[in-house]
This record gives sequence, structure tokens and C-alpha cells, in this order.
Amino acid sequence: MKIKIIILYIALILCKSSLFSQSKSILFIGNSYTYYNEGLPTALKNIATSFDQEISTEMIAPGGFSFQSHSTNQTSLDLINSRNWDYVVLQEQSQKPSFPPSQVANEVYPYAESLCNTIRQNDICSQIIFFMTWGHKYGDQSNCQNYQPLCTYQGMQWRLRQSYVEMAENNDAWLSPVGMAFAKIIETNPEIELYSADNSHPSVYGTYLAACTFYSTIFHKSPVGSTYISSGINVNQAEILQNAAWSVFADSLDTWNIDTTKLRVDFEYLTLLSNTESYFLNSSQNADSCYWQFGDDEDFWQYDMNELVTHLYPESGNYEVCLTAYKGNCDSEKICKNYYISIDYSLIDENSAKNKINIYPNPSSDGIIFIENAKNKSCSIIDLSGRIICKKELENQKLNLSDLSKGIYFIEIDSKIYKIHLK
Repeated sequence: MKIKIIILYIALILCKSSLFSQSKSILFIGNSYTYYNEGLPTALKNIATSFDQEISTEMIAPGGFSFQSHSTNQTSLDLINSRNWDYVVLQEQSQKPSFPPSQVANEVYPYAESLCNTIRQNDICSQIIFFMTWGHKYGDQSNCQNYQPLCTYQGMQWRLRQSYVEMAENNDAWLSPVGMAFAKIIETNPEIELYSADNSHPSVYGTYLAACTFYSTIFHKSPVGSTYISSGINVNQAEILQNAAWSVFADSLDTWNIDTTKLRVDFEYLTLLSNTESYFLNSSQNADSCYWQFGDDEDFWQYDMNELVTHLYPESGNYEVCLTAYKGNCDSEKICKNYYISIDYSLIDENSAKNKINIYPNPSSDGIIFIENAKNKSCSIIDLSGRIICKKELENQKLNLSDLSKGIYFIEIDSKIYKIHLK
């Protein structure tokens, strides 16, 4: 028996160790901006290794390739479909996203969408990351006469930022703001030369800065303190580049579409006037389904995230309520909270099912709600904190809420609580 226990203990340790050391797979799809110098994937891998984080990378980056080129290139498509990737990085040709908005909409966005669709058809859980590149050191002089913003670095960088932010938003993807990290170094430490001799491709400093920015994006951690430094860069310069990458990334998580796509789980117990049932408001973000455990051996799957969840407990007492939020089969988060639930069963109406109140339209865009089958004409309007903000009277089954601001409220009428949404 002792031998079996020891074997089981060792197996658990090995299993736990393998889970913590699980490698993240990353596919880079781009061009020379990705493969220049030692290659962005190699630099990123070395930075991750310095923090004991393992990644595996593949790259397809023929010189001058665009999203359109990759979307019809069989080698690119075969590589996308060769395995389930944790992350896929998309880098467009350096000039195209800086062109006029109408031109970008026709020549860039459709192919970005096509690549994203191909990636998700292969694995819905692959996290797509757009690689925001940098403006040329002196702008795009070859196209300056056709579009004035391209005449300077600042103008070109501004357009690149606009286009990449829009691509990330349109395709529910993350954005690695390498171009903005370049802008920060150019502003604060111009002595660090980020460009190679052609004033377009990255120097070893530029590639290292890009790798630090991608480390921040993928791991959501600072690269400051990495012991890996590319050849030719001194310790002080490396620290400057590491700090710039992290500060740019961490400063605008919403803009880089990180916070807006991240799965978050949370809920609140609402203490409302009627205590025949308990009311829970699901405030999780980016979830498509949620699993409730009410602490009394009862559970519930929720698919409408705007639905007010109600539960009737068998008796008053302390209950641990748990909510697990799911984002497809890709991600899940769980939270548990303890509540004392007080139930007054004298308020239960045995005939409530027969006298169900109908409320429509819900949501309402003009603030006029129709309430049918209500016994009383007087009702209370309650905000999300459970506070009564006003009392109103029904007039010919109509409830006028046009004086309230947009949002979610609750109506208490006939000793029942109903959720309404004004939009």
C-alpha cells in the first residue's frame, strides 16, 4: 500500500510539473520585418526562456509579402493548418496599412479577415495577434506625393496605428503595439538607433524592442530583468528598451484590445425588496456561457448574459455561490462568494405562475414599457445597487421610463422583481 501511495505521489508531481512547463506555440506570418536580424521569433523565445517560460515558434515571412499574398499562398495556409496554435501573429507589408483609409479598407482589411477566418477554422481557440509595425524613419517618400500624412515618420506612424487598431477590433484579436514602442524610444531615447541603414527595416535594437513588446503582449508580464540581451546591445540599453515595451503595452490595454477580449468572471447578490427569491446579477465579460452552483446542490447553466438569475433556497442560511464563466472551449474562470441568504416564505404567492406578468418591449429604446396582468398599478423602480430611485403608476398598462438614463433597472410590482433594459 505504501509503495502504491509513493508511486501515485510521484505521478502527481510529474503531472503537475508537466502542466507548469507546457510550451506555448506561436506562428509568425509576415515578411522581412519579422525575420530581420536574428529573427523576431528567436529573440522572443530567448527572452521567454530567461524567465523559465517555454515557447515553440514557426515563421513564414517571405520578403515583401502582404496579407493578400499569404491569404492565397498554399505554404502559408498549410502551415496555419499544420497544428493547433496557441497564438498566430499577423504582420502586414510595411506600407499598406498607412495608405488612405479607403485604400486600406479595400486592399488590407478583406485579407486580414480572410486570414483570421482561416486561423479560426483550424482552431477556434487560437489567439490572433496583429503586429503593429513602425513608420519609416523619414516617412514613406515614395508615396508622399499621393498622400500627405506619409511625408513624415509621425504621419505614417499615426496611420499605421489607426489601421492596426481597427483590424484588431474588427477581428476580435489582440494588438502588439510595437510601432508605438518605437515611437516612445524615438521620443525619449533618440540616441538608440532602431533602424537599419535603409531607414525602414529594424536594427538589432529595433528587433529586440519588438521582441520585448511581444513578450509583454503574450505573457502580460514585464520583460524588465530579462537576462537575454541581443548581441551588440549593452545592459543599460536593454533595460531602456524593456521598460519602453512594457510601459507602452500596459498603458493602453483597452486600445490594444487585450482587456476588451479577456474573459472575466464576477457576479453580485442583489438585496431587493422581495425576498421570496434570491437575485444574482452576472457581470462576467466576454463569456458565452456560465455555470452557476448555488451552494445547495442546485445548479444552472446561463446562456443569456443579460438575464437576471433567480434562485429559491430551501431555507435561510450561509451558502457558497460559485460561478464559472466559459469562452467557448478555449478558456474558463471561476469565482466563489459566501452569502447569508434570508428567505421569508410568507411572501410566496402560490398562484404567481398562473398570473405571470408580461413586460415588453424589453429592451426598450424609447422608455415606454407595457406591463400586462399586473394586479397593482403602483410599482417601484430599482437600480443595480438595490436602491429604489422612484415610484411610478401604470397608465393603461403603460409605464413611462423615458426620464431615466440608459441602463439596466428592476421593476418591483405585485411583490415580484423584473429586470428591464433601457437602450
